[in-house]
Amino acid sequence: MKRFFLGFCCSLFLFSCTNESENFDWLVGDWERVNGEEGFETFEIWKKKDQYYSGLGYTLLKEDTIFKEELQLFEENGQWILKVKGQNEAPTPFILTELNPEFFVAENDTNEFPKKIIYKIENDSLKANVSTSEFDVNFEFVKIQK
Repeated sequence: MKRFFLGFCCSLFLFSCTNESENFDWLVGDWERVNGEEGFETFEIWKKKDQYYSGLGYTLLKEDTIFKEELQLFEENGQWILKVKGQNEAPTPFILTELNPEFFVAENDTNEFPKKIIYKIENDSLKANVSTSEFDVNFEFVKIQK
């Protein structure tokens, strides 16, 4: 019953959003992390494809890829989903529980880490936070000028 109520509330919230708040074009581009540990280089590349957004996140240590994940942001049955593939055997879906033109919050309480992912655009920076109630990691990216 709890899940039904939560799903109903999330759906109600998402249906009340305007199309403007469902535009994630601010994610699109090549981004480099500026607040990572020394020696590590972390990047995210976001593209818009038809009705969804695709992302690739990866971290290099020297020239070796030590972390890689694929991201998809899409609408399904009136609900926005951020799907993360790479850390677990199966892709992990996060339901967008909050969104506006400058940020979104995606959650999956059944995932060990993270349970919550926040993306936001702030000035010329892309900021992300991945967290549980006990632990969080902040990411700050700047757009790579080509």
